Amino acid sequence: MLPDNFDRDLFTSELRAKHSRILPPEVEFSVGDGWLPIIADSLSEAEAALEKSGWISKAEVRQIKEKFAGLRLYVRPKRTSSHFPMALAAELLAIRDRAESLSMRACELCGEPGELRSSGYHQTLCDKHAGDRA
Repeated sequence: MLPDNFDRDLFTSELRAKHSRILPPEVEFSVGDGWLPIIADSLSEAEAALEKSGWISKAEVRQIKEKFAGLRLYVRPKRTSSHFPMALAAELLAIRDRAESLSMRACELCGEPGELRSSGYHQTLCDKHAGDRA
């Protein structure tokens, strides 16, 4: 749950500062506020995995978005011809899958418990926001 005085711009600027080694300034946070805490945790986990494996300067977040009502956070090597070692690739995939799983149970707009809603467009929403969108 987000606090009543939640400031998206402040939160995302703090994330950008904290994770500047892997989060380029042009990457958009293309999701609702409710998923920002999941993103914060995932960025910390990804940065730790990259640091531990020696890839911290050779990788970056490419996209943060919603797809099929779930959160997607893509971390890729900076050079398109490079490939992560298998163990690191598996760890980053586990981080992405965990974020997606958490997002499928949290309202994208407020972070409260939510579920998949569909009215021609799939979103994960709580009862309140599903009613607002109807």
